[in-house]
Amino acid sequence: MSGHHLTERTVIVILAGLLAAVSAANGRADEQNEGPVSVSVRLDYMSRYLFSGLAFSSGSVLSTGFSLGYNGFTLNGYSIYDVDADEVSEGGIFADYYYQYGESAGVYAGAANFNYKNYNEPGKWASTYEFNAGLVTSLPGNPALHYARDFSLSEDGQTVRLALSHDVPAGAVTFTGSGNIVYNDNYYRNGSNLSHFELSLSMTAPAGRFTLTPTVTYQQAIADDFENYLVGFLTLKGDF
Repeated sequence: MSGHHLTERTVIVILAGLLAAVSAANGRADEQNEGPVSVSVRLDYMSRYLFSGLAFSSGSVLSTGFSLGYNGFTLNGYSIYDVDADEVSEGGIFADYYYQYGESAGVYAGAANFNYKNYNEPGKWASTYEFNAGLVTSLPGNPALHYARDFSLSEDGQTVRLALSHDVPAGAVTFTGSGNIVYNDNYYRNGSNLSHFELSLSMTAPAGRFTLTPTVTYQQAIADDFENYLVGFLTLKGDF
């Protein structure tokens, strides 16, 4: 970690939400296996944190998150710990509703509250609200269309993302290739054009109720104010 270390306080901040969610999920696991309620928790390591193609960290981050689902409704929360800065730099909560339309398509809509530290002023937090919606399908290539609109920090910025993916089972593991291209209309930047595209390769391996997924993503800039990145992820996710 380039000479940086985690203090006791920051370790507690990073892990407390994850451990609490795991404990609660274990206590309800048996009844949820047969019911409509779903609980998941995750821990991510990222070599660099990219948000909509923009670098929100200078180096590696750790992220914790949880998800609670019931009959199409999902509530999610997350936090981002910046390793280089040795601080929690972001956190948020968001919810959406998913509706399955026929056998091969579904739509969703939701809202989010995102909070960023140091966004406008060092040491200060800034908050914003966002609306999002999308169309997902199980057609060949799993084409999906995602839309998001921010109402504060990016001055009513919006973005549209077209995504494709394909899974290849190989014994107990699954390889996934995916890609997306993004149109960015003043979304956390000044400009309206195709901003970048991404290509990713991941492998998901089961471990009981958990899965471990390493991922490599290459980002290619299209707009002049975006950059090329090669980033790595490691995700531990538990479903209960």
